[in-house]
Amino acid sequence: MHFEIKEEFYFDGKPERIISGAIHYFRITPGKWRQSLHNLKAMGGNTVETYVPWNMHEPKKGEFNFEGIADLPKFLDIATELGLYIILRPAPYICAEWDFGGFPAWLLEECDRVRSRDPKYMAAVDAYYKELIPRVTDYQFTRGGNLIMMQVENEYGSYSDNKEYLRMNRDLLVKYGVDVPLMTSDGGWDAVLEAGTMMEEGILPTANFGSRAKENFAALERIMTKHNVKKPYMCMEFWDGWFNNWGKPVIRRDPQETAQAFREILELGSVNMFMFHGGTNFAFWNGANESRHEGYVPQVTSYDYDAPLNEYANPTAKYYAFREVVQELYPDKVLPEPIISEAVAYESVEATNKVSLFETLDTVGETTIHDVTKPMEALGQGYGYILYDTVNPIQTHSGRFEIVDANDRVQFYHNNEHVVTQIDDEIGQEIIIKEIGDNDHVQVLVENRGRTNYGPYLTSPRQNKGIRAGVRQDLYFISEWKHTTLPLETDETVDFSRKWKENVPAFYEFNVTIEGEPQDTFLDMSDLGKGVVFVNGVNIGRYWEIGPYYTMYLPHDLLKTGANRITVFETEGKEVTKLTFASEPKIMEPK
Repeated sequence: MHFEIKEEFYFDGKPERIISGAIHYFRITPGKWRQSLHNLKAMGGNTVETYVPWNMHEPKKGEFNFEGIADLPKFLDIATELGLYIILRPAPYICAEWDFGGFPAWLLEECDRVRSRDPKYMAAVDAYYKELIPRVTDYQFTRGGNLIMMQVENEYGSYSDNKEYLRMNRDLLVKYGVDVPLMTSDGGWDAVLEAGTMMEEGILPTANFGSRAKENFAALERIMTKHNVKKPYMCMEFWDGWFNNWGKPVIRRDPQETAQAFREILELGSVNMFMFHGGTNFAFWNGANESRHEGYVPQVTSYDYDAPLNEYANPTAKYYAFREVVQELYPDKVLPEPIISEAVAYESVEATNKVSLFETLDTVGETTIHDVTKPMEALGQGYGYILYDTVNPIQTHSGRFEIVDANDRVQFYHNNEHVVTQIDDEIGQEIIIKEIGDNDHVQVLVENRGRTNYGPYLTSPRQNKGIRAGVRQDLYFISEWKHTTLPLETDETVDFSRKWKENVPAFYEFNVTIEGEPQDTFLDMSDLGKGVVFVNGVNIGRYWEIGPYYTMYLPHDLLKTGANRITVFETEGKEVTKLTFASEPKIMEPK
């Protein structure tokens, strides 16, 4: 196969529109990849697009991960087998409602500023690309594969206008073997296209938008004309739905209205549906938005996105509306039937073990002592929780306390008894302990709810999680603190032989026996408070009673025939006695 970009996209000498769908392999368990990719082809798609998250592939500096859900080559193999073209967006920054926009947390300690020409940052990008890019170069059409384009950076025009930085990123891709056409993607208006495109370098500009194709493509045309370039129109991110935040109803977009916007794009150019299949923000991978207007707003565990495929890869009404558009515009296309999987509600189970966090602290975390409170990144921790505990007894003369400059959610304890929870702007409000004994201590449990992935606060000091300044008693900072890092990547070190105490964070263990082949299911968390869930040692993400999702999706390939262990880490002090399953999600719908 030969691919060429002229005034149109040419495949083996014939012009063809790209009908692409975004499928993030890192948000979908490998056992669902084939269903998702097949359903893209069954809808009429000819291309799959994916970002590549740096933080998942290099979670610690110099330690690389390409296994399991991070097995990008395996995902590309399936796409190739199904005959799909591939667009890869390996930009060091991906946004994507993903923690820190894809940047590893260790960069906060390693370099001065991301997305800049800072030598320490660019050296880290170089080392990452040296490991990543050779794993994908053989998929390029220039070497007999299906990979047709790769991206330089990502929506850079919405961040800065440093063309030399963009060229440095381009040069690294070429250095490690990229020889397919390169492209950029930016919003569909003049200012960001001017700032983020690289047409003087011969790189294809594309635009991102959710509607008004004619208007957005006109901006693309203006920027191309200004640079004396004639290239095909492509919407690299057609926003066919949207992401969701905690405590607010899910965002929906009418299928027929969205299909009409989809049609308008295809009548003028090519398209990449963002998202085609959203998937799930497993573990602690969700990102957050932050602005002066709305403040800090983290995303939820589900990344359903109201996309053509739902979270568990089944077609929606929007899918069939899009499929109808493709069939009308391309009547000669023969579309296979989509794969539809069944979800089941397994029998509820009673808890078999329970233990308080404070009792098993030494088995689930690592403790060090420092004279002042340090954020988690300074201790080599990227995600999860961190517990601060006074080394020495607090003084008895004052019961007034204040947590200074902390992110994102703090729970304050006196002798392991809960006093108050503070979140966001509440942090820093006065905390009162009425009676203090001679040997009393205070503890502070801080949750990292996700780093900002987009906007002016991407490089803010607020990206450091934990207590940055300290805890004051009266007018002075308390010194000497035990820091226990709690990344909670697995539950395998929880010691359930120890004690449980009510009204404090705790782990609850459940044993689930499955007969026959496991199937997709949902955990009903509507009676619980807040926390995370582990399935056979895998952290499947956060839950929170404020919604909008009251269930958690559990893919079939995280379960096994026979015995399964599910552990709930509940931070709000609620006792978890029973675990209930559902065959479909429970969601707070818009009114």
